[in-house]
Amino acid sequence: MRRWNGWGDDSFSLGLPRSGENFLATRIEHSSAPQDVTLASVCAKVPQSRLGKERPAGIELTTDAETRVRHARGQSLPNWLAMRSGQIDCFPDAVAFPRSSSEVRELLAFASANSLHLISYGGGTSRSGAHQPPRSWSSRYHR
Repeated sequence: MRRWNGWGDDSFSLGLPRSGENFLATRIEHSSAPQDVTLASVCAKVPQSRLGKERPAGIELTTDAETRVRHARGQSLPNWLAMRSGQIDCFPDAVAFPRSSSEVRELLAFASANSLHLISYGGGTSRSGAHQPPRSWSSRYHR
């Protein structure tokens, strides 16, 4: 199982060598590593979901804080740094787990009928930043 806020397994930790720190310092705007935060502290920041009581029938969907945190970002370096430091500016209102193409179609129809945005998460390993909501959506998210 992957860590809630990064790559690898929670049972194994490997420090970053000084050469790695120097390499990263030349490529990102932070000159020192951000302070790691706990999953509990980030979950405490998750606002109440704005999803109404109406839900798509038969599709597993959750609005619990931990699942929303775990799906708030992908695995790109900026996403990883945001997760490690707890600097997440928005969270999904819900996470759906469709099990078939018909459930995906039903979910898309539900989203369309209710003016909802969907972001495909898949395995969550995208490093392209595709899991981060577009900036144009930012006014629709809690901060």
